[in-house]
Amino acid sequence: MTEHRTRLFAVGTIGMSIVLCALTIAALFASWQASAQTVTAPAVCNNPTSEDIKQACDDYMVEAKKLAELNSQLAAQKAKTGALQGNVNGLISQINQTQSKITSQINTIGNLTLQIGQKSKAISDLEQELQREQASLEQLLKRTNEIDQKGTAYVLFSSESVSDFYQDLDSFLSIKRSLYASVKKVKEIKGYTEEQKEQLQDKQSQAKDAKAALEHQKKQVETSKKEAQILLDTSKTEEQKQAALVSEQKAKVSAIESKLFSFAGGATKAIPFKEAYEYAVAASKATGVRPALVLAVLTQETNLGANVGTCNRPGDPPSKSYTVMMHPTRDIPAFLRITKTLGLNPDTTPISCRLGGVGYGGAMGPAQFIPSTWEAIQSRVASALGKAQANPWIARDAIFASSLYLKDRGATGGEANERNAACRYYSGRACDGKTPANSFYGNNVMALARTIQADIDYLEQYGVSRR
Repeated sequence: MTEHRTRLFAVGTIGMSIVLCALTIAALFASWQASAQTVTAPAVCNNPTSEDIKQACDDYMVEAKKLAELNSQLAAQKAKTGALQGNVNGLISQINQTQSKITSQINTIGNLTLQIGQKSKAISDLEQELQREQASLEQLLKRTNEIDQKGTAYVLFSSESVSDFYQDLDSFLSIKRSLYASVKKVKEIKGYTEEQKEQLQDKQSQAKDAKAALEHQKKQVETSKKEAQILLDTSKTEEQKQAALVSEQKAKVSAIESKLFSFAGGATKAIPFKEAYEYAVAASKATGVRPALVLAVLTQETNLGANVGTCNRPGDPPSKSYTVMMHPTRDIPAFLRITKTLGLNPDTTPISCRLGGVGYGGAMGPAQFIPSTWEAIQSRVASALGKAQANPWIARDAIFASSLYLKDRGATGGEANERNAACRYYSGRACDGKTPANSFYGNNVMALARTIQADIDYLEQYGVSRR
């Protein structure tokens, strides 16, 4: 029993050790996470050009560091929950193993009970046989006494001959000896069977003791499991609270990132017409593409930057994420490289949605370049504008890129070429009878270009925009 109690104490101690070990691991993990978390300010914060930008950058660093701390705490809490879950799973495994052993002992006890019953029946049969043998032996002993009492005179005066008498006497004695031997053998078998029965009863008693010990051990482990489950449930509740705090903090950081994105040139408000015209004129000097055509394309695409896209914005659902809207191999890797280079958050940078819910979206900025196309042209734009990196969300960069892209598609030398270049800008194919579905785009752009040219003429004549 001492050994048994020691084993049970060890079970409880092991369970508690697992919990303590789990908490220690969680604490170390939290410490490591906290030291590993670093916060980097967006590129626009490297040289803030206004007090508003500086304040937004300061706010970003404060809230981003808080988010990093909360993420570390959440990671530590998750590690703690995982360790506690492992402890509970281990205790459940112990309970199942113990129950399996209890079931095995119950089966053993049942088998022993059956064997004991068989031995008891055998002993009962042997006792009955022994009684019969002893009864026969008693009759023989009684007969022997009768012969002894009659003596020699009975033999001499008997009608039987002497030889017959002695022959009968020999048979009688032979039977008597056999009965003695049989009684002895039955007694031996009965004694051996009783010994086996006692051994089986001892084994049964041991099995019952083992079963009782296992049941006690199971209760101890079940108690430990209940205690561990309480700790696990508490940890899960705390994890949910931490996750909610992280979610709230992410929203704060995303809001600041959105503001910084606006400062970096990614605003979704329309580009003032006079400013857009100045950029288009500067681009035209390098590309030869008529400013009215470039502004017509940007008006057709985004109304001069007022509608750069309604997907992947801060607060948008996962169904509007860039991971859903963009071509997975052609544009997602390019988009991640572009936003990383510009210091933008890929999860909160606005892009276009799919048209009608089909195909792919993901076009960026006022000129609506898809990421793979932007990467193909951005170095030429940056070089022409004297920049290290071009930004598709900045008005000047987007307008120059659009002008350069239209030039590459033949947008010089008259309205017919401009119309075809506009169609190629939209679909990669010219406006012709074979692809009438694309002609609407070229027709709309040319109609806008005529209206915009009139606005340009008014601006140049009077110095003010009528838009």
